[in-house]
Amino acid sequence: MSYKTILVHLSDKRRVERLLEPAIDLSTRFNAHLIGLHVYAALPAPPVSVPFAKEVAGTISAADHTNSAAIADTFSRMTKGGAFVPEWRLRKVPHVDLAAVVTRHAHAADLVITSQSDPDWDMSPLLDFPLPLAVESGRPVLVIPYAGRFPRIARNVVIAWKPGREAARAVFDALPLLKAAENVHILEIRSAEGKEADHDTSIAAALGRHGIKPNLRTSIAPDLSVGDELLSRIADLGADLLVMGAYGHSRMRELVFGGATRDIARHMTIPTLFSH
Repeated sequence: MSYKTILVHLSDKRRVERLLEPAIDLSTRFNAHLIGLHVYAALPAPPVSVPFAKEVAGTISAADHTNSAAIADTFSRMTKGGAFVPEWRLRKVPHVDLAAVVTRHAHAADLVITSQSDPDWDMSPLLDFPLPLAVESGRPVLVIPYAGRFPRIARNVVIAWKPGREAARAVFDALPLLKAAENVHILEIRSAEGKEADHDTSIAAALGRHGIKPNLRTSIAPDLSVGDELLSRIADLGADLLVMGAYGHSRMRELVFGGATRDIARHMTIPTLFSH
């Protein structure tokens, strides 16, 4: 198993390099086809009766063009001469549901790379959608924190283990990375009430058959949330990648996410591979 098609969603010219660094590293490692995708919304023609409408629309359009051109230039510069095949995709769509467009492109990828939502960026609610992408694409989604640089990842990996479909999917989606890692930790976080339960060793045995020798760890979270406990243990272990299930479901046309999924998505400190 390997990642032969890697899709990286590029929405903001300021974050292109920090997203492409791990994308290029992984594409080189797996001799993959790397697709850079930028999607933006086309503005409808403004009503002639609205004062300055054409001027405002023109300003926004120029800003979109500048952002798109800068992203394309950076992608071309950073992928030139690489030991992989790069492909640039630019899509202008007549609506603002950009997540749906990115999701359709993601369906044909082995791995999707995108940015964590940036609370300090005004366009983030429209252009950043890592969790919906993980839940709706059916593909593993590697989310890169909006702050910091991560040029090489997956040497020291933590698996957030919880017996269930989402976590199992994440582990096996991450197999190419786990096989190449120097250290793999399976971390199961329990409440104080469940601290006497036996550790689930079946997933460790399954990974062992793939030549992976994980370290089994159990953590008790009596006062902190699971997300806080995960972040603490990640820091203690010096991990550079977290693998976890994305727990979410649809309610009244909106996605509702589990507490740990939501907490890690908001406060992640290292790249995180989500699967649903």
